[in-house]
Amino acid sequence: MKVSYDWLKSMVELPEDPSELSREFIRTGTEVEAIETVGESFDHIVTAKVLSKEAHPDSDHLWVTMVDVGANNVDAEGNPEPLQIVCGAQNFNEGDRIVTAMIGAELPGDIKIKKGKLRGVVSMGMNCSARELGLSADHEGIMILPENAPIGMPFAQYVGTSDTVLDCEITPNRADCLSMIGIAREVGAIYDRDFHVDLPAVAAESGAPTAETVLVELIDEGLCDRYVARVVRDVKVGPSPEWLVQRLNSCGIRTHNNVVDITNYVMMLTGQPLHAFDLSAFEEKGGKRTVAVRAAREGEVFRTLDDVERTLSAGMGLIATGEAGATPVALAGVMGGMAGATPVALAGVMGGMESEVTDATVDVLVESACFNAGRTSHTSRDLALISDAPSASSVRSTRPGAWMLPTSPAPSSSSLPAARLPRVAWTSIPRPSSSLPSACAFPACTSCAAPRSSPLSSRRRLRVSAAPSRPRGRGMRACSRLCPPRSAPTSPVRSI
Repeated sequence: MKVSYDWLKSMVELPEDPSELSREFIRTGTEVEAIETVGESFDHIVTAKVLSKEAHPDSDHLWVTMVDVGANNVDAEGNPEPLQIVCGAQNFNEGDRIVTAMIGAELPGDIKIKKGKLRGVVSMGMNCSARELGLSADHEGIMILPENAPIGMPFAQYVGTSDTVLDCEITPNRADCLSMIGIAREVGAIYDRDFHVDLPAVAAESGAPTAETVLVELIDEGLCDRYVARVVRDVKVGPSPEWLVQRLNSCGIRTHNNVVDITNYVMMLTGQPLHAFDLSAFEEKGGKRTVAVRAAREGEVFRTLDDVERTLSAGMGLIATGEAGATPVALAGVMGGMAGATPVALAGVMGGMESEVTDATVDVLVESACFNAGRTSHTSRDLALISDAPSASSVRSTRPGAWMLPTSPAPSSSSLPAARLPRVAWTSIPRPSSSLPSACAFPACTSCAAPRSSPLSSRRRLRVSAAPSRPRGRGMRACSRLCPPRSAPTSPVRSI
């Protein structure tokens, strides 16, 4: 797991030297494979200004641009000299502030910028899109900066991406550390310090409750302990704000759009995977969108988000949509799926092409669930689909729904679009169970075994003390001041 030092520093007091924390991690059993500096990949990449834009003499779609990079490029006499760059993007004009990779820069994907010619015209660099910089999947055009952006500033300095990242190897017995909250708790325990988590409050809810809009059914036994869904309406899909992009990039996650990025952010923060679906991908029956968790049939074919058709094995978990209440189909050795239920995602692993959130998406269904960790892991390995979600799914400590923040996952930003949040999340639990997921991230905390209301409902800033090094009592243990011990249950009275 990649741990952003700047992000961690906002949650708990840290030593100034990251290598000191690295030594403490190693001493307490968490191996640190490397200490990296994010932003080194932006070497020779600067902010710039387009001085001129002319049509290429031998092309109907290329432009010859003169780009001012400030003092970063000079002529033989030491004077600033604009760069001539051939560019194929169409979304910029003279006077725009952009990002330029000069000769010697190395971009993600092992792309090295060299002096070259494009159809006979010399090009001395590249005007970059967000995708070419590894910041997002946006490749519609080059990256346009605000009008007041400086000229010639190193891009890493401009976006503030200079961050130290600890590449930690989390062992299987420490799945509680597969999140920034878990790492902050670990640091608090090492140094005997409290840590805090800034959580936003939902500003307002309106419209019909999600339970009146969505019907969730857990069809096959053993696939999912609990499934929580929530609808968010009138979403404006677009690029994420810079602070969100920076934090995800530091953790090694490429950004896509604000909706997908929010789900990844919550997963990295809490360890609880979320998934966002285009609500229109779910069939509507009786005025409700139908969502079903079922097992795949042997040989069933499903197209995942990476646009690859995959042949599934019996028992793999699927999120599907179809006629609610349909009779399950029997499978050899496994309780089967819903007849006519079309798959839209591999449960806990990867979504599907048909339910992907795109620029055209208006209403979103956000999923937070506790899928069977063994099934999810086997599905991921058997299909060679390795992502952060299957690993995070093994953490059964975060109660689904408690961290569901589909509108604003961190400090508010004007870049985040407004959305309408209907009242009440829809929960589906197959049966009463004494092993319900805990409301806190300390697995041994019996005080947290019973579900509680979300911390968002009562406070904006949650302060948590470090987990104790020893249990507070045999059989009844509490993780911190946040979780006071409950009274011991009384024995049932036997009738005579």
